Amino acid sequence: MDAYELQGHTLDSLRRLLLPTPSPGPGEVVVRVEAASVNYRDYALATGRYQSSLPRPFVPLSDGVGRIEAVGEGVEDLRIGDRVVGLYATAWQDGPFRSAYHASKLGGPLDGWLAQYIRLPANAALRAPEFLDVEQVSVLPVSGLTAWTALRRLQLRPGAHLLVQGTGSVSLMALQLAVADGIDVIATTSDEAKAELLRTLGARAVIDYKRTPDLAAVVRDLTDGRGVDGIVDVVGGNALLALLDAAADNAHIAIVGFLQGFEVNGNLIAPIMSRQLNVHGVSVGGRRDLEDFLAAVERHRIEPVVGAVHGFDDAVAAIASIGSNRAIGKPVIRMD
Repeated sequence: MDAYELQGHTLDSLRRLLLPTPSPGPGEVVVRVEAASVNYRDYALATGRYQSSLPRPFVPLSDGVGRIEAVGEGVEDLRIGDRVVGLYATAWQDGPFRSAYHASKLGGPLDGWLAQYIRLPANAALRAPEFLDVEQVSVLPVSGLTAWTALRRLQLRPGAHLLVQGTGSVSLMALQLAVADGIDVIATTSDEAKAELLRTLGARAVIDYKRTPDLAAVVRDLTDGRGVDGIVDVVGGNALLALLDAAADNAHIAIVGFLQGFEVNGNLIAPIMSRQLNVHGVSVGGRRDLEDFLAAVERHRIEPVVGAVHGFDDAVAAIASIGSNRAIGKPVIRMD
């Protein structure tokens, strides 16, 4: 089969080559890939910025969709031709996260979706919503589920205030899910065209963070002096400090990204303690979470925002493009 392998720690080490087409073992399925999408994790792995100790080579990309091509012995609830997505941490079926699940992640260390075919445990393949096209479905299993899990951790009720950052795939899905649940959303961006999209998707207010020296003050003005009840932080780094100042007492903050890195230099502990803030680390979710999320997408007829669509020949450029942090949504790679 035609595939890409990440063989080192630079984009130049992402090589297109022929690999054996997988066959399903007992309890497994083989999926003919239709589309895959690029997360920031994929870019960070391909450039050596993240988990440099992860063994190479592997087929990258953790998000994808395709049709079942073959089923192994003992697989009863999936059929050839079913359109499915794959569970990112394939061993995480239900219950709380365990560190052992890291070893079962698609797109490193396990082979991911940037190939004509992918082999999955049958219990890590879930039927995809048929009302969405393949590009839209391809962004659901990782970034979409991350947004869903983050909102569940925030424990927000209708009428609560939520802050989201930018127009990446996680932030956009968090916005769409929150609006569907009756939550008041405040968003940030520095681009007016992106601001208009955020308003169209339901954001009540959009703050230009580059022209706003005191983000927290504006957020408090928009929330009658309280601050927001929940925050989905996709940026990380020192930007987290400004977010803490924008949080209400007892607010919940979901840390889901690291666009500005992992280190925070400043007064982190005092605001968390003094205002009893709740900080949650979010790493996608398990099978039960994905089932619930896909059901919510169906119920609310949510159509994910898709970034630029690339061909399979353009996969390296698609992965490289996410490093600019300027796009709406995230890149999608079509296999045909």
